[in-house]
Amino acid sequence: MNIRFIGSETGLNTFKKLLDGKAYVSNGDDAKDALIFEVSSLEVLYKIPKRSFGVPVFFYLTTPNKTVLSNIKDYQITGILFPPLNADAIMNKMTRSKEHTIATVNAKDYETLRIKIIAKAENIPTLPTIAQDLIRLTRNHSQTAIGQVTAKIKMDQGISSKVIKLVNSPFYGVRKEIASIDRATMLLGFSSVKNIALAIALDQYYQKPFNMYKTTGQAIWQHAYNVALISSEIARFLNQDSDALYMAGLMHDIGKVVMADFLVREVDCVQDEREQLGCDHAEIAAVILKKWSVAPAIVEAVRTHHDADNDLYGKIVAYANKIDHNKNNYEEYIYQLNKDYPIKDMDLLIQSIQTVLSDAADGKE
Repeated sequence: MNIRFIGSETGLNTFKKLLDGKAYVSNGDDAKDALIFEVSSLEVLYKIPKRSFGVPVFFYLTTPNKTVLSNIKDYQITGILFPPLNADAIMNKMTRSKEHTIATVNAKDYETLRIKIIAKAENIPTLPTIAQDLIRLTRNHSQTAIGQVTAKIKMDQGISSKVIKLVNSPFYGVRKEIASIDRATMLLGFSSVKNIALAIALDQYYQKPFNMYKTTGQAIWQHAYNVALISSEIARFLNQDSDALYMAGLMHDIGKVVMADFLVREVDCVQDEREQLGCDHAEIAAVILKKWSVAPAIVEAVRTHHDADNDLYGKIVAYANKIDHNKNNYEEYIYQLNKDYPIKDMDLLIQSIQTVLSDAADGKE
């Protein structure tokens, strides 16, 4: 196998020595089988063309700079190599890529990536103060705390105006337009206003590119909001904690905020994440939610919403997620859930979920 190495003399000699007898490594122009770029800094990364080279391309990362990792997704590469290097693992990647299979990282690479991803998740910016207060209110509905948070919502003109817009959507069924937070709280109850405000407060985390997910931050946020509403409605008809399920639905994809910075190829499903990075957005979401001191039951529901053996909360979020992703088959999913957990009024639940879905389709949320 003929491999071209572009990087430092030290890096070239490392690969020559490591792959001696297994592959021919040089810095010449004859890259017949594979190409390795040594990426030692952000400046070096920016000098590499964002195009196809006609052969499998690997990045050899020798810098801990997280910005480098977050920018790799813009390049057409086959895989990533991390020190310390292993000759057999490298040759396995090269061979598999030459055979036109998807090159994935090995177990050691997975662990390295996982550590980096979890570290970033644990260092995600803290929630806005108002969001922290709203989360605490999921467990504590004291009148004093409610009054304090309502006052904060009213003081924040950005959140307040967006809350007013959403409470007037068809889902809440108000007959006369609501023009104030006090009026919304009186008619809909503080729980509804609180949940809407929490959704809006989380919007800031989605103000970034999500190209590897083939979507936008606004679309991911909208999906999270829909899943929150659907989860809450299902919970209500199963006599479960609708506030907790709302939050679980709202937070179920928050892990993608971190994962988006590490993906190097587009993904269509959770298995694609696992193949690239050795973990998925649900696992990383759990890390984030623990940092934010979210209740354990909610964390567990988010962590397991892609697992077959999830608990009731996880199952509710999983079905809500499927319903919003497959809007034409939403009734089928409700009937499936009803087999394991009898729903007290199927027709009313179906009508409620239909309102959520049609409201989203009309772009009114």
